[in-house]
Amino acid sequence: MHSFRSDLVVSLDQIAVVPDAAGMGVGSALLEAVREVGRKAGCRRLVTEVWDFNEGARAFYDAAGFRRLNVRLDQLL
Repeated sequence: MHSFRSDLVVSLDQIAVVPDAAGMGVGSALLEAVREVGRKAGCRRLVTEVWDFNEGARAFYDAAGFRRLNVRLDQLL
């Protein structure tokens, strides 16, 4: 079980790289820029979401050191 303090958090809504630039470090540079903005604002954590089916994005965030925090569930009615 994880314990969380009341920290300032930067939330990354979306990040995208055009397919021709994939694997060239552009996504990592964008992610680092978001981290730096968060640090300068006094944030201690960065959170984001990724679609379960998006294996490429999941692998990107795993490689960037993110860990899974929760699972969001959905059901069609």
